[in-house]
Amino acid sequence: MQIRTRLTIQFALLVSGILLVSFLAIYYYTYVYTIEDFYVRLRLKAETTAKLLLEVDQIDTELLEIFDKSNRDLIYDKNLLIFDHRNKLIYANTDSTSLHISNYWLNQIRRSDLIRYKDGDFNVVCIAYAHRFGKAVVILGAHDEYGKANLDNLRQMLAIIFLVVTTIVAFAGLVFSQRALVPISRIMNEVEGILPQKLDTRLEVPNQNDEIGRLTLTFNKLLDRIEYAFRIQKTFVANVSHELKNPLTKISSQLEVSLLKEREKEDYQSTIRSVLEDIQELSQLSNSLMELAKVSENQREMLTDRVRLDEILWDTRTSLAQSNKSYKIVFQLHELPEDDTWLEITGNPTLLKTAFINLMENACKFSDDSTVKVNLSANEKSTTIEFIDNGKGISQEDQSMIFQPFYRGVSTATVKGSGIGLSLVERIIKLHNGTISIRQNLPTGTKFILDFLRV
Repeated sequence: MQIRTRLTIQFALLVSGILLVSFLAIYYYTYVYTIEDFYVRLRLKAETTAKLLLEVDQIDTELLEIFDKSNRDLIYDKNLLIFDHRNKLIYANTDSTSLHISNYWLNQIRRSDLIRYKDGDFNVVCIAYAHRFGKAVVILGAHDEYGKANLDNLRQMLAIIFLVVTTIVAFAGLVFSQRALVPISRIMNEVEGILPQKLDTRLEVPNQNDEIGRLTLTFNKLLDRIEYAFRIQKTFVANVSHELKNPLTKISSQLEVSLLKEREKEDYQSTIRSVLEDIQELSQLSNSLMELAKVSENQREMLTDRVRLDEILWDTRTSLAQSNKSYKIVFQLHELPEDDTWLEITGNPTLLKTAFINLMENACKFSDDSTVKVNLSANEKSTTIEFIDNGKGISQEDQSMIFQPFYRGVSTATVKGSGIGLSLVERIIKLHNGTISIRQNLPTGTKFILDFLRV
């Protein structure tokens, strides 16, 4: 069901419900008032008739009957009975009364002075009228044809008004919901017209203060993120293609050259070693891509252990020193923490070691003397690790892009690498509720600062 139809139905049901409750209340209170008014008229008629018969000497039953028949008081099919103080019927306006009266009931009326009830279709009023001989009883019953007709007319009129108003409200709701949804329809048409080739297109924001304007702004922000994701994807694919193309081209060229003519054994061995190096480079690139794809900020389930950062740093230093004897790693602890648990975080030791290896190896590669200084400090709120080299440094322009996959600055063009390491490091640090930042290390070099907050 469309929103326009649903809004129309809801609006019509709401207004119809309010009208129905209002009309029912009007009819109910009119019904109660009509019954009360009819009983009042019956009581006044009974009192007047009793007063004429019992207190006016000139009026007897025959004259009273003439008065009663000639009076047009809108009381239809009335049965009027008057009993004296001895329960003797002294007046009746009809020979065949439809009311059932007993002596016991007459005595009850005298004790209560006023009783009213419904006897079949008759509304009956019974009063005890005091006169000089005692208490007479006047019983008057009748059909309220006039009130019934008024209630029927009111019921019909309310039903017709209800149907007419409901129809008008449904039509008006349809028109207004259609007008209200015009901006949304416009947004839908504009969004449908945005193709992958036109991701720089943005929706027009008519009014930023209403809901439609905020919805449009939300769409524009979503389009910004989509455009950024597409741009990153294109860059990623282009960079992966480039990184894969270089070693594959080298392997293909070397093998083709080797097949051109017979060569010495040493030449074939040299070619094989070179091809193996290129294959290792491809393998390293593939492993880095797999690790990059696995690590995400949302994969908190990978953090299962309580690990000490100083122990992982020492283990990383040992592994890196064994793999490359020329690397020098200087470990510095500025001040011992008051509590050893300040050096602990919840994390994954394998991932942390991967991040530390990347930072230490990069620092050694770009340092003139292949040296990296590692500073560790901790307090009750966070643990900080600094990796410092004394190389050429990183320009401000490169610092803003250095964590993008495959990005390599101008100063790194002569150093072998894929440009994935720092992107992987950033994801690992964020996964461990940490931050990574870059600072210039005066007079030369770069400082990478890791901050792990304690939660």
